[in-house]
Amino acid sequence: MARAGWLALALAAAALPLATANTYYIYLGASVGLLVIVTAGLNVLAGFTGQTSLGHAGFYAIGAYAAALSVTRLRLPMAVAVLLAISVTALVGAAVAGAALRVSGPYLAMVTIAFGIIVEGVLVEWVSVTGGPGGIFNIPKLSLARHYWVIAAVAAIALWMTANLRRSAWGRAFVAVKDSEVAAESLGLSAYYVRIAAFTVSAAFAGAAGALFAFLNGYISPDSFTLQTSILFLLVLLFGGLGQIAGPVVGSLVLVLLPELLTRIADYRLILYGTLLLASIYWLPAGVVGALRRGRRPTAAAGANSAGPSSGPFSPGGPAPSATGAALTVERVSVAFGGVAALSEVSLEVPAHRITALIGPNGAGKTTLLNVLSGYYAPDAGHIALAGRPIAGRPPHLIARAGVARTFQTAQLFGELSAGGNVAVGVAGPRLGGLLGALCGTPAARRRERELAAGARDLLAGLDLTSVADAPADSLAAGLRRRVEIARALATRPRLLLLDEPAAGLTPAEIASLDGQLARLRDAGGPTLVLVEHHMDLVMALSDHITVLDGGRVIARGDPAAVQRDPAVIEAYLGAAPAAAS
Repeated sequence: MARAGWLALALAAAALPLATANTYYIYLGASVGLLVIVTAGLNVLAGFTGQTSLGHAGFYAIGAYAAALSVTRLRLPMAVAVLLAISVTALVGAAVAGAALRVSGPYLAMVTIAFGIIVEGVLVEWVSVTGGPGGIFNIPKLSLARHYWVIAAVAAIALWMTANLRRSAWGRAFVAVKDSEVAAESLGLSAYYVRIAAFTVSAAFAGAAGALFAFLNGYISPDSFTLQTSILFLLVLLFGGLGQIAGPVVGSLVLVLLPELLTRIADYRLILYGTLLLASIYWLPAGVVGALRRGRRPTAAAGANSAGPSSGPFSPGGPAPSATGAALTVERVSVAFGGVAALSEVSLEVPAHRITALIGPNGAGKTTLLNVLSGYYAPDAGHIALAGRPIAGRPPHLIARAGVARTFQTAQLFGELSAGGNVAVGVAGPRLGGLLGALCGTPAARRRERELAAGARDLLAGLDLTSVADAPADSLAAGLRRRVEIARALATRPRLLLLDEPAAGLTPAEIASLDGQLARLRDAGGPTLVLVEHHMDLVMALSDHITVLDGGRVIARGDPAAVQRDPAVIEAYLGAAPAAAS
């Protein structure tokens, strides 16, 4: 929504108790607000991070019962009870996430369904605490109008917090993990812990809504927290728009008010909900808000493909050159898939601050070796050391944090982010800052965002990509995607940069520009480069050292001139006399 739209909505919501004395209408407005709070949190998990939960009624219930028990048995004030309910629900959410997020996709949905069923069962059976099927009575209540305003204020805060979060390093990390877990981990992000954070935030929002629900009604029972409730939460988000800040508002208004307007089918809510779900999936896959926003996205600037001169992707303030010698040592590394050897006792040394190329025919094992070096494959045997520190078999995000960055054979950009947002993910890496500060948009968090944005702009300028900084990554042409991916990898300030066919999809002018930029990067004392490439002109002009693979084995190594003359290389790869190699 535009700012004027948000202002109009806020004024209309605030004026509802003043405009009518009908308690039924005010209660419906409060119900919309509660639904907005829950689904704003669910949006962090499902919309931003791409994880489906069908058990959020369980967190809603935990918040409601924690608040109700706090005021009825512990005699705590309402405000304290709400804060306690949020804290308890967040802790339970983190614990559930730690177990549930070891699976994904439909398995995660099944685990969360099981969680919701378990919570409902506990509420029914633990009679001494929860009151069993009869629930808890005599929960203190505010006047309906006052409670409505409290709910409306909390709903506004929930939307404000999710907007802050989406604009933060945490929000970009959530989207990165959703769009490409592989690429996110190459930047040092742990997909598992990022998802736990999203799950925890989502649970806390549900707990807050549950506590307010208990005080709104003055009575709670297990009947309010069934699987149907969880389905309603997800349907609201799907209909309104996954990942859209306004999605919970639109979805909540429609799903609460429509059944009331169609009173004749009030008894057929499930049929109505199912029909809306099917209709939104078929005609509105991005939800109502997503459909309205479609077509207003910026596109790449027309001149962005030009490959003019640049100052280089690394500024003088980049990492200082480390000691000379071998930046990377690979000793007798072997990898087999299903008994077929992809790499067989591969050994090489990569000199620091030089460009080492890996070449060979298709299927030679080049990308497999990059996957081993960056942690996506574990070697069956052998030793790998980065600046003397062993890294073989470590997970990708830890190898990235040790100083290894990479690009991929097919560019892995985060399509929901802009080009600048992609690079900002690399600038931040795993240093995401405080989650609570990101939610609240504190001055420290805003200052951090300005620093990350400035760092991203510098990297984009270094690769002549300033004109596409605000363009959605999924709208970029192949050559631009490659260059943005390289900028994002450089943003992590790596010791070692692995480039997997960086010239693929580039025009001749862009290849020439890439040649110059990588050479300047090397000459400025930037990271050590390992280059897998099929453009032999680029390889021979740029590389300081070349290692040739064939059938998973090293068949030659040396400087470009020596490799061009090697008979084994000519036979296995170049297939022509040295003078004709290109």
